[in-house]
Amino acid sequence: MEKSIMKTSARKNSPCFITKPCGWIALCLFLFLSLSVDCYAFNFPAAGWHRGDAAFAQENSRAALVKALYSSSPNIELDINDFIDQNGNRVGLVSHDYLMKRATGMDGAFSEKYTDFSKLPKNMANPKLPPEPFLTVIDLFELIKKRKEQGVTPTVSLDMKDESTNAKEFGKWVGKLIQKYGFQDHVFASSFFKSNSFAVKEACPECLVGGLVFNDHFALKYLDYHYSSLDLTKLSEYTFFMGFWGKKEFNHDFILIQDDIFFQHPELLDYWKNVRKVKFVGVFVYNKERLYTNAEWELLKKVDWLELDPPQMNQYLQMKAAK
Repeated sequence: MEKSIMKTSARKNSPCFITKPCGWIALCLFLFLSLSVDCYAFNFPAAGWHRGDAAFAQENSRAALVKALYSSSPNIELDINDFIDQNGNRVGLVSHDYLMKRATGMDGAFSEKYTDFSKLPKNMANPKLPPEPFLTVIDLFELIKKRKEQGVTPTVSLDMKDESTNAKEFGKWVGKLIQKYGFQDHVFASSFFKSNSFAVKEACPECLVGGLVFNDHFALKYLDYHYSSLDLTKLSEYTFFMGFWGKKEFNHDFILIQDDIFFQHPELLDYWKNVRKVKFVGVFVYNKERLYTNAEWELLKKVDWLELDPPQMNQYLQMKAAK
């Protein structure tokens, strides 16, 4: 089930390099692969934990992310927003929502009501689990760095959710942060909002940025699945009732498709890869509790990246162990 997209390098120290026939063959193969395989391609391990191991601890919490990072599938998806602390330092916030209501029961936005990160209310998104402190994006990157120092490089999917007036600055900061840590080859970013995505790419041209295809949003449920919100222009936003007339195809590096849409339209894999020319296609879970059927797993084998909640991840790990 695992797929790999790997860069090929010439062995210049080989005794047959260039001066012998095998050297010319190796050089031609190297040039062919260099042109046909994108230099930003990831080595995909296939499956990551959606918001960390959210069965072990609150979604997106340090505890849930650490549990996932140290599992047999040490890859994660998580959600981030902007946050500037009381000293004026941008530290970021790991949280699924821009607003506090669902996770804390309080009104307003995190960044509008608080500046002291230590005074944030705890994450209580799942009332069945103990509350957990929120995590900064800086602390998240340090966790990833530590895991890499231990010999494991996790693939990390960042879902940017910031809706504030600072969204563009936040996106630029995320791009620069990926560069600072040297995570360009295993950390990528997606968003519903152009202000987040375009800014990451502006700050970090080599970073991978993509959009989402899903139908549970009040607006996008009427958008054709050949588009994501990154394809919407100001004109198409105003022509909602005309079928989003005025869309423009943004050059996505990758696309993430809601699982129920993918199962109903598996041909989208071919469309996004061969028509829209994305570097990879991922699928994320919509109904967190529903297990996948054998037929659905067969379809999922064709995609490059999965974002799974604990029930589906446990299925995946069991299948992986049975091989």
